[in-house]
Amino acid sequence: MKITVLGSQGAIPKVGKFSSSLLLKVSNSNILIDCCEGVQHQLRKNKIKLSKIDIILISHAHGDHYFGLIGLISTFSLLKRDKKLIIFCPLSVFKIIQAHIKFSKMTLSYELDLRVLNNETKINIFQNDFFYIDAFPLKHSIYTNGFIVSEKKKKRKLILQKALENNIEKIYFNNLTNRKNVVNKDGVEINYKDVTKEGDKPKKFAYCSDTAYFEDLVKNINGVDLLYCETTFLKRDQDKAKITLHSTTADAAILAKKGKVKRLLIGHFSSRYDDFNEFAEEVGTIFENVIISDEGKKIDV
Repeated sequence: MKITVLGSQGAIPKVGKFSSSLLLKVSNSNILIDCCEGVQHQLRKNKIKLSKIDIILISHAHGDHYFGLIGLISTFSLLKRDKKLIIFCPLSVFKIIQAHIKFSKMTLSYELDLRVLNNETKINIFQNDFFYIDAFPLKHSIYTNGFIVSEKKKKRKLILQKALENNIEKIYFNNLTNRKNVVNKDGVEINYKDVTKEGDKPKKFAYCSDTAYFEDLVKNINGVDLLYCETTFLKRDQDKAKITLHSTTADAAILAKKGKVKRLLIGHFSSRYDDFNEFAEEVGTIFENVIISDEGKKIDV
């Protein structure tokens, strides 16, 4: 898994900055999480081919999280995309997309698979052979979801020398790494565990969009390798966070610590602040392994 930060700011980004958006590469798929205004520019700037995007996840219907979506849908068609695009979004965003397509008389060159989110608890919304995606409710001023993308158990790794010593034909190597016993050239059944070892540990990434802190969040993100949590406000502005149902640096740090996550990525910074290093300093007093979002930053999960 690898993250590319496309936008690090809140609703009113500073010059040269963009509102929240991330690109997650997992296996051979690319998942766009939230879709800020200017997302096409950011994708091109970071040399991410638009045709490579497979899934888009929209957390909620506030503009800074989806204003780039309509343009992206249109551009895909102008570029003669022919691969299906899956979008998970709230009903409100679904209706906005449908209305734009209708009133602009847009003709799409590809299949647009819109899937409405209306869950009130954590649910699975997608899976294939390599990963799965769960959505879980957040606590914001409108209906909002967070997401967890989890890799499935990976193939085992072949111990080539042992496979050759056991007289196994090469055509069976793939079966072994897929946890299947095989019969060697001598007619002897070989246990896959004897000639392979465990593959890389599957990774988990959790994305907490706009939300106030609440205890149920802890169990939903527990133990992930990388947690993204918005930190719109510094601790001194916690009264503003409570009114707007956003998180402070302390909220994100406590969530990461209680959830026993390995690393914390913070973003969605309010433009009222000039020194974003102050965010990391505040988080660091509670949870040490913190990363500051910045446009173009790439992070291995």
